[in-house]
Parts: sequence; structure tokens; C-alpha cells
Amino acid sequence: MRWLGALALASSSSATADGLVVVSQNNQKILRYDEANGSFLDVFVEPVTEGFRIPAGIALRPGAGSLYVSSAGSGEIWRYETATGQALGPAVASGLLQPGGAAFDAAGDFLYFVDLADGLSVTRDAVKRLRIASGAVTTVGIEASAEFAHVALDGADVYASDALGGRIVRFPASGGSGAVQFGGLSAPGALLFRAPGDLLVAETGSDRVLEYVFAGGAWTLQRVVLEAAAGVDGPAGLALAPDGALSVSGEFSNQVVRVDLATLAVSQLVPSAGSPLQDAGSAVWSGSTLLVASLAANAVVYFDAAGRATGVEARGISPPVDRGLTLSPSETLVVASSLNNDLIEYDVRGGGVVRQFFDACPSSLDAPYDAVFGADGHLYVSCQFSNAVHRFDASSGDPLGFFVLSGAGGLFFPQGLAFGPNGNLFVASRGTNEILEYDGASGAFVAPFVAAANGGVSPVDVLFRGDTLYVSFAGSDEVRAFDAGSGAPLAPFVTPGSGGLDAPAGLAFGPNGNLFVASLGTHEVLEYDGASGAFVSSFVAANSGGLDGPVDLAFTAPPASPIPSLPLGFWGATCAAFCGVGARALRAVRRVE
Repeated sequence: MRWLGALALASSSSATADGLVVVSQNNQKILRYDEANGSFLDVFVEPVTEGFRIPAGIALRPGAGSLYVSSAGSGEIWRYETATGQALGPAVASGLLQPGGAAFDAAGDFLYFVDLADGLSVTRDAVKRLRIASGAVTTVGIEASAEFAHVALDGADVYASDALGGRIVRFPASGGSGAVQFGGLSAPGALLFRAPGDLLVAETGSDRVLEYVFAGGAWTLQRVVLEAAAGVDGPAGLALAPDGALSVSGEFSNQVVRVDLATLAVSQLVPSAGSPLQDAGSAVWSGSTLLVASLAANAVVYFDAAGRATGVEARGISPPVDRGLTLSPSETLVVASSLNNDLIEYDVRGGGVVRQFFDACPSSLDAPYDAVFGADGHLYVSCQFSNAVHRFDASSGDPLGFFVLSGAGGLFFPQGLAFGPNGNLFVASRGTNEILEYDGASGAFVAPFVAAANGGVSPVDVLFRGDTLYVSFAGSDEVRAFDAGSGAPLAPFVTPGSGGLDAPAGLAFGPNGNLFVASLGTHEVLEYDGASGAFVSSFVAANSGGLDGPVDLAFTAPPASPIPSLPLGFWGATCAAFCGVGARALRAVRRVE
């Protein structure tokens, strides 16, 4: 099982207005169209196909204008143009397992970083260095049973924090045996030298930042620079601002604070509330711009000197988006990635990634199809190959296990999901041509709601509106209507092939009250009268904006026609249960396929 995967979606900067969003399955994009006339607006989400996976460490090369990123998820080190975030290619493309915290020497000739010896909990982790001119990587030193998290340079020596051993180890920068400098720390992470012999240590286990000085041949604790009472949960990045103040990023509180090193006064630079960071990691200053690694967004977020986010420049590889989507009432959109077995959530208004639900279906061979929020605030996912429905706590991101067990009630190849007016969960069992009903509290099988004899062939999406259930049938090219209380079939709604309908998938009612259907086989979105089902138009023309295999769709504006909805006790924007490279999440980062 993969515990931590790649995450980043490149979104259009114009993603600020309402519209129709459509998942384009074959090219793995989300396209946006005008909600009034169906004209193409922009590519709302476009996968990034090259770059880092999980920015476990970031470092700026002195005087070169280039940003180096340790890609823990791919065993590489990537290079970017600092100002623009343009990917310049891998500086190290092979030979690493999961590189982490990184730092340059003063001249910018060598990049030092930590790398794993293996993926076990007790290792012989290494400190390595990359010679920029030649691209050669050599091992500086290895320490038995170490769990190295970060490095910092002090003259001719490189210091590494051992999170598991609670100690700081020094190696000659040119290579050699390590020597423990001091210990007794609680999961030390990021390191930063204020000056020669003056070392700041992020102690992630106690949520503090400590300052040690070297005098009389030994390191001694000088002071606590940041107390736990400051509220920085999991200090993960340390960086000196141009004014000499210390910037500290909090991995689990997703914030950055400013510490005046003269008075130790603490102020918020990037507050937790509304923070664009998701699992904040390493931090560096480039002139008056602060760069912070956002692990759960697989990106590097840029801030100005006042802590205002100025954008995401350097982006990592995106998971593909190729299946069903669902809207939350908090302006977020959750999209299933069947190819990556994940769910990706991003902000509908701002276009930014919010978080990712890893291992949407808890099997490496499974593939999620659709997702829906329940009245309990949880997120439900149909798992096609395990014939089950998985569930997440939508507030914390924690997986809660299977809600509908494998094969319950004969469930086979489940796809569309919807909660009905009675609070129960209804699942399109495509493999049996049924719509099955499950208890909304326990997940226990209730009954076949729409029997195979009453439906079409290969049900895909299910949608309740008022007292009617609408189901798209891909195999018989139609949309049928059923009584929402009894499941009894009603008069034919969208007849087979109406308007050219071919392999219908996602369904949505628009602001005008009409039904819009993703016609997978013709690469268009078709519009039908919301009362009669009569064909109206090809609302999104075939292949408009590059549409290739539309599989699901949603209007981000509320429909004009009232549609009963369930309360979605929802929100919490952390994925600390999954992400991070601080001491408390060190193992999670290591367990990457």
C-alpha cells in the first residue's frame, strides 16, 4: 500500500467565476465552460507531467537564481528557475531512494542533502552531496540507526539532525566519519546556522526551536527561541528573513511565524486561518520573497515580505483526474483519480489544491469511480474492483474503512453514488444492472432499489432531484427516471440515442433547470428539457476546448430549480494524517511506492 503519493494540479489563474466543469477522461483534464451558452472558457485543471513528487527539502543555489527540490516520492532532485518556477530538469535523476532536507555550501558548488538507506524504521541513513558542475553524487557519511531529517553547513562541516536518535551529527563536508555533537533532543528536524558556531534546531517533538552555541569545545543550549506556547505545530522549516528575523513554518498548523531574534517576540507572518499551505515544510528566503514547500499540495508556495501569498510557481507532478467528481458546500471539488487510486480536492474559486485523499480504495489494484459527501460529514467512494464503498472522515482526512462491504447485496463493479431523500446510500451496480440501496448509518444492504428488469444496461450515474431518481445507462444510451421513494420506473425520460447520446455518464441539473449529460462516446455535453427529457441542444460541442471522453460534470453555480440537499457537517483543511516530513510523519513519507 502506498501511504504518501504525489499531489499537484495546475489550475488556470482565471478560475474565479461560476461555470460548468467537466472531467475530460482521456486527456485527464478538467475543462470549464460558460454556464449560459456552453462556450469553452479555460482549462481549469491540467496535469503537470514532469517535476518533483513530494518536496521534502528545498534550497536556493547562491547567486544562480535556481531552486533545488528534493523529490522524496521519485528519488530525484529537481531544478527550477526561482523567479518563475519553470522546471529546468532533474539535477539528479537516479540513484537516490528518498532524498530529504537540503542545503548549499556558501559558494554554491555543492548541494548537501539527506538520503535513505532503505525504507525501514531503523536504517543507516546517509548524508550526500551533489557536485553542481559535474552532476556527480557522493556519500559524505553514513550513521548507523540514524533517521536523518535535515542538514546545515558550518564552514568545512555539515551537520545532520537525527530525528529518531534525538541528536545532531557532524561530518566533514568533504566526507568522513560522523561525530555526535549533542543529543537529548525530541525529534530534531530543520537546522539553520545564524552564524558560525550558532545553530538553530527545530525540535518537532516539542514544537520548539532551540539555539545552541559552540564554546569551550562543546555545544551548549543558549536559549529557547520559540516556545511551544506559540502554537507552531511541528516546526518544519527555518529561514532567516532579509531583516534578520527568523521565519518558522509549522507542518501541522500550516502557518509561518516571525520571531524577532533580539526580543523573541513572535508574530504571525502566514496565519493558519486561510493558509494556502498544506503540510508546510522547508522554507527559504529569496530576497524579499519567502518560499515554502507545501507537501500535500506537491508545490512550492511563494509569499511576499508581509506574508501575502503571491502564487504557486514550482509545481510537482499531478495525479491524473479521470473519473467522477462531487462538490462540497465549501467551494471545493473532489475528483476521483482511478489511475492513481486517489481523490484530489481543490478550491473551485481560487483553483488551488486543498488536499488529497490517498489510497481512495485501500488496495493497490483498485480504482475509485465516484465520490459523494454524506450527512455525517464523511466522504464516500465507490471502489470498482473491490465491489465496495470506502469511507473517509472528511474533516481529518482519516480513512474509516469500508462502509459497504465487498459484494454486499450482490454489488458488482460499483460506479455512481448518491444519498437519497431517506438518508440511505444508493449505488449503481454496473455489473448487475441494478441500483442497490444501503442503510445510510450502517452500510447494511437494504434491497435492490432498481431491479435489473426495470432498468437499462450498465448504470453509471445516479442523481436524485425532488421525488425522482435519474440514472444514466451507458450500455443502452439512455437516462431513465424512477420514483425516489419506491424505485418504480416512471415514463421514459431521455430515450436511447436522443440527440446522439452515446455512452452517457455524469448527470447534472443546470441553473436553467434542464438536465445536462456527459456523452462519453461523442465527446460532448448534451442538454435535455428538465421536465420532459426532450433533447434541447449539444450544449458543449464535440471536442470543444479539447474535451475527450467527458465522464462527469458539475455546475459551480447553485441551480435555479430547488434540489433537496442533505446537511454536510464539513470542514477541516488538514491532511496531517497522511503527509509531512517532520519527525512525527517521517515514516509516512518513507513509505512511498
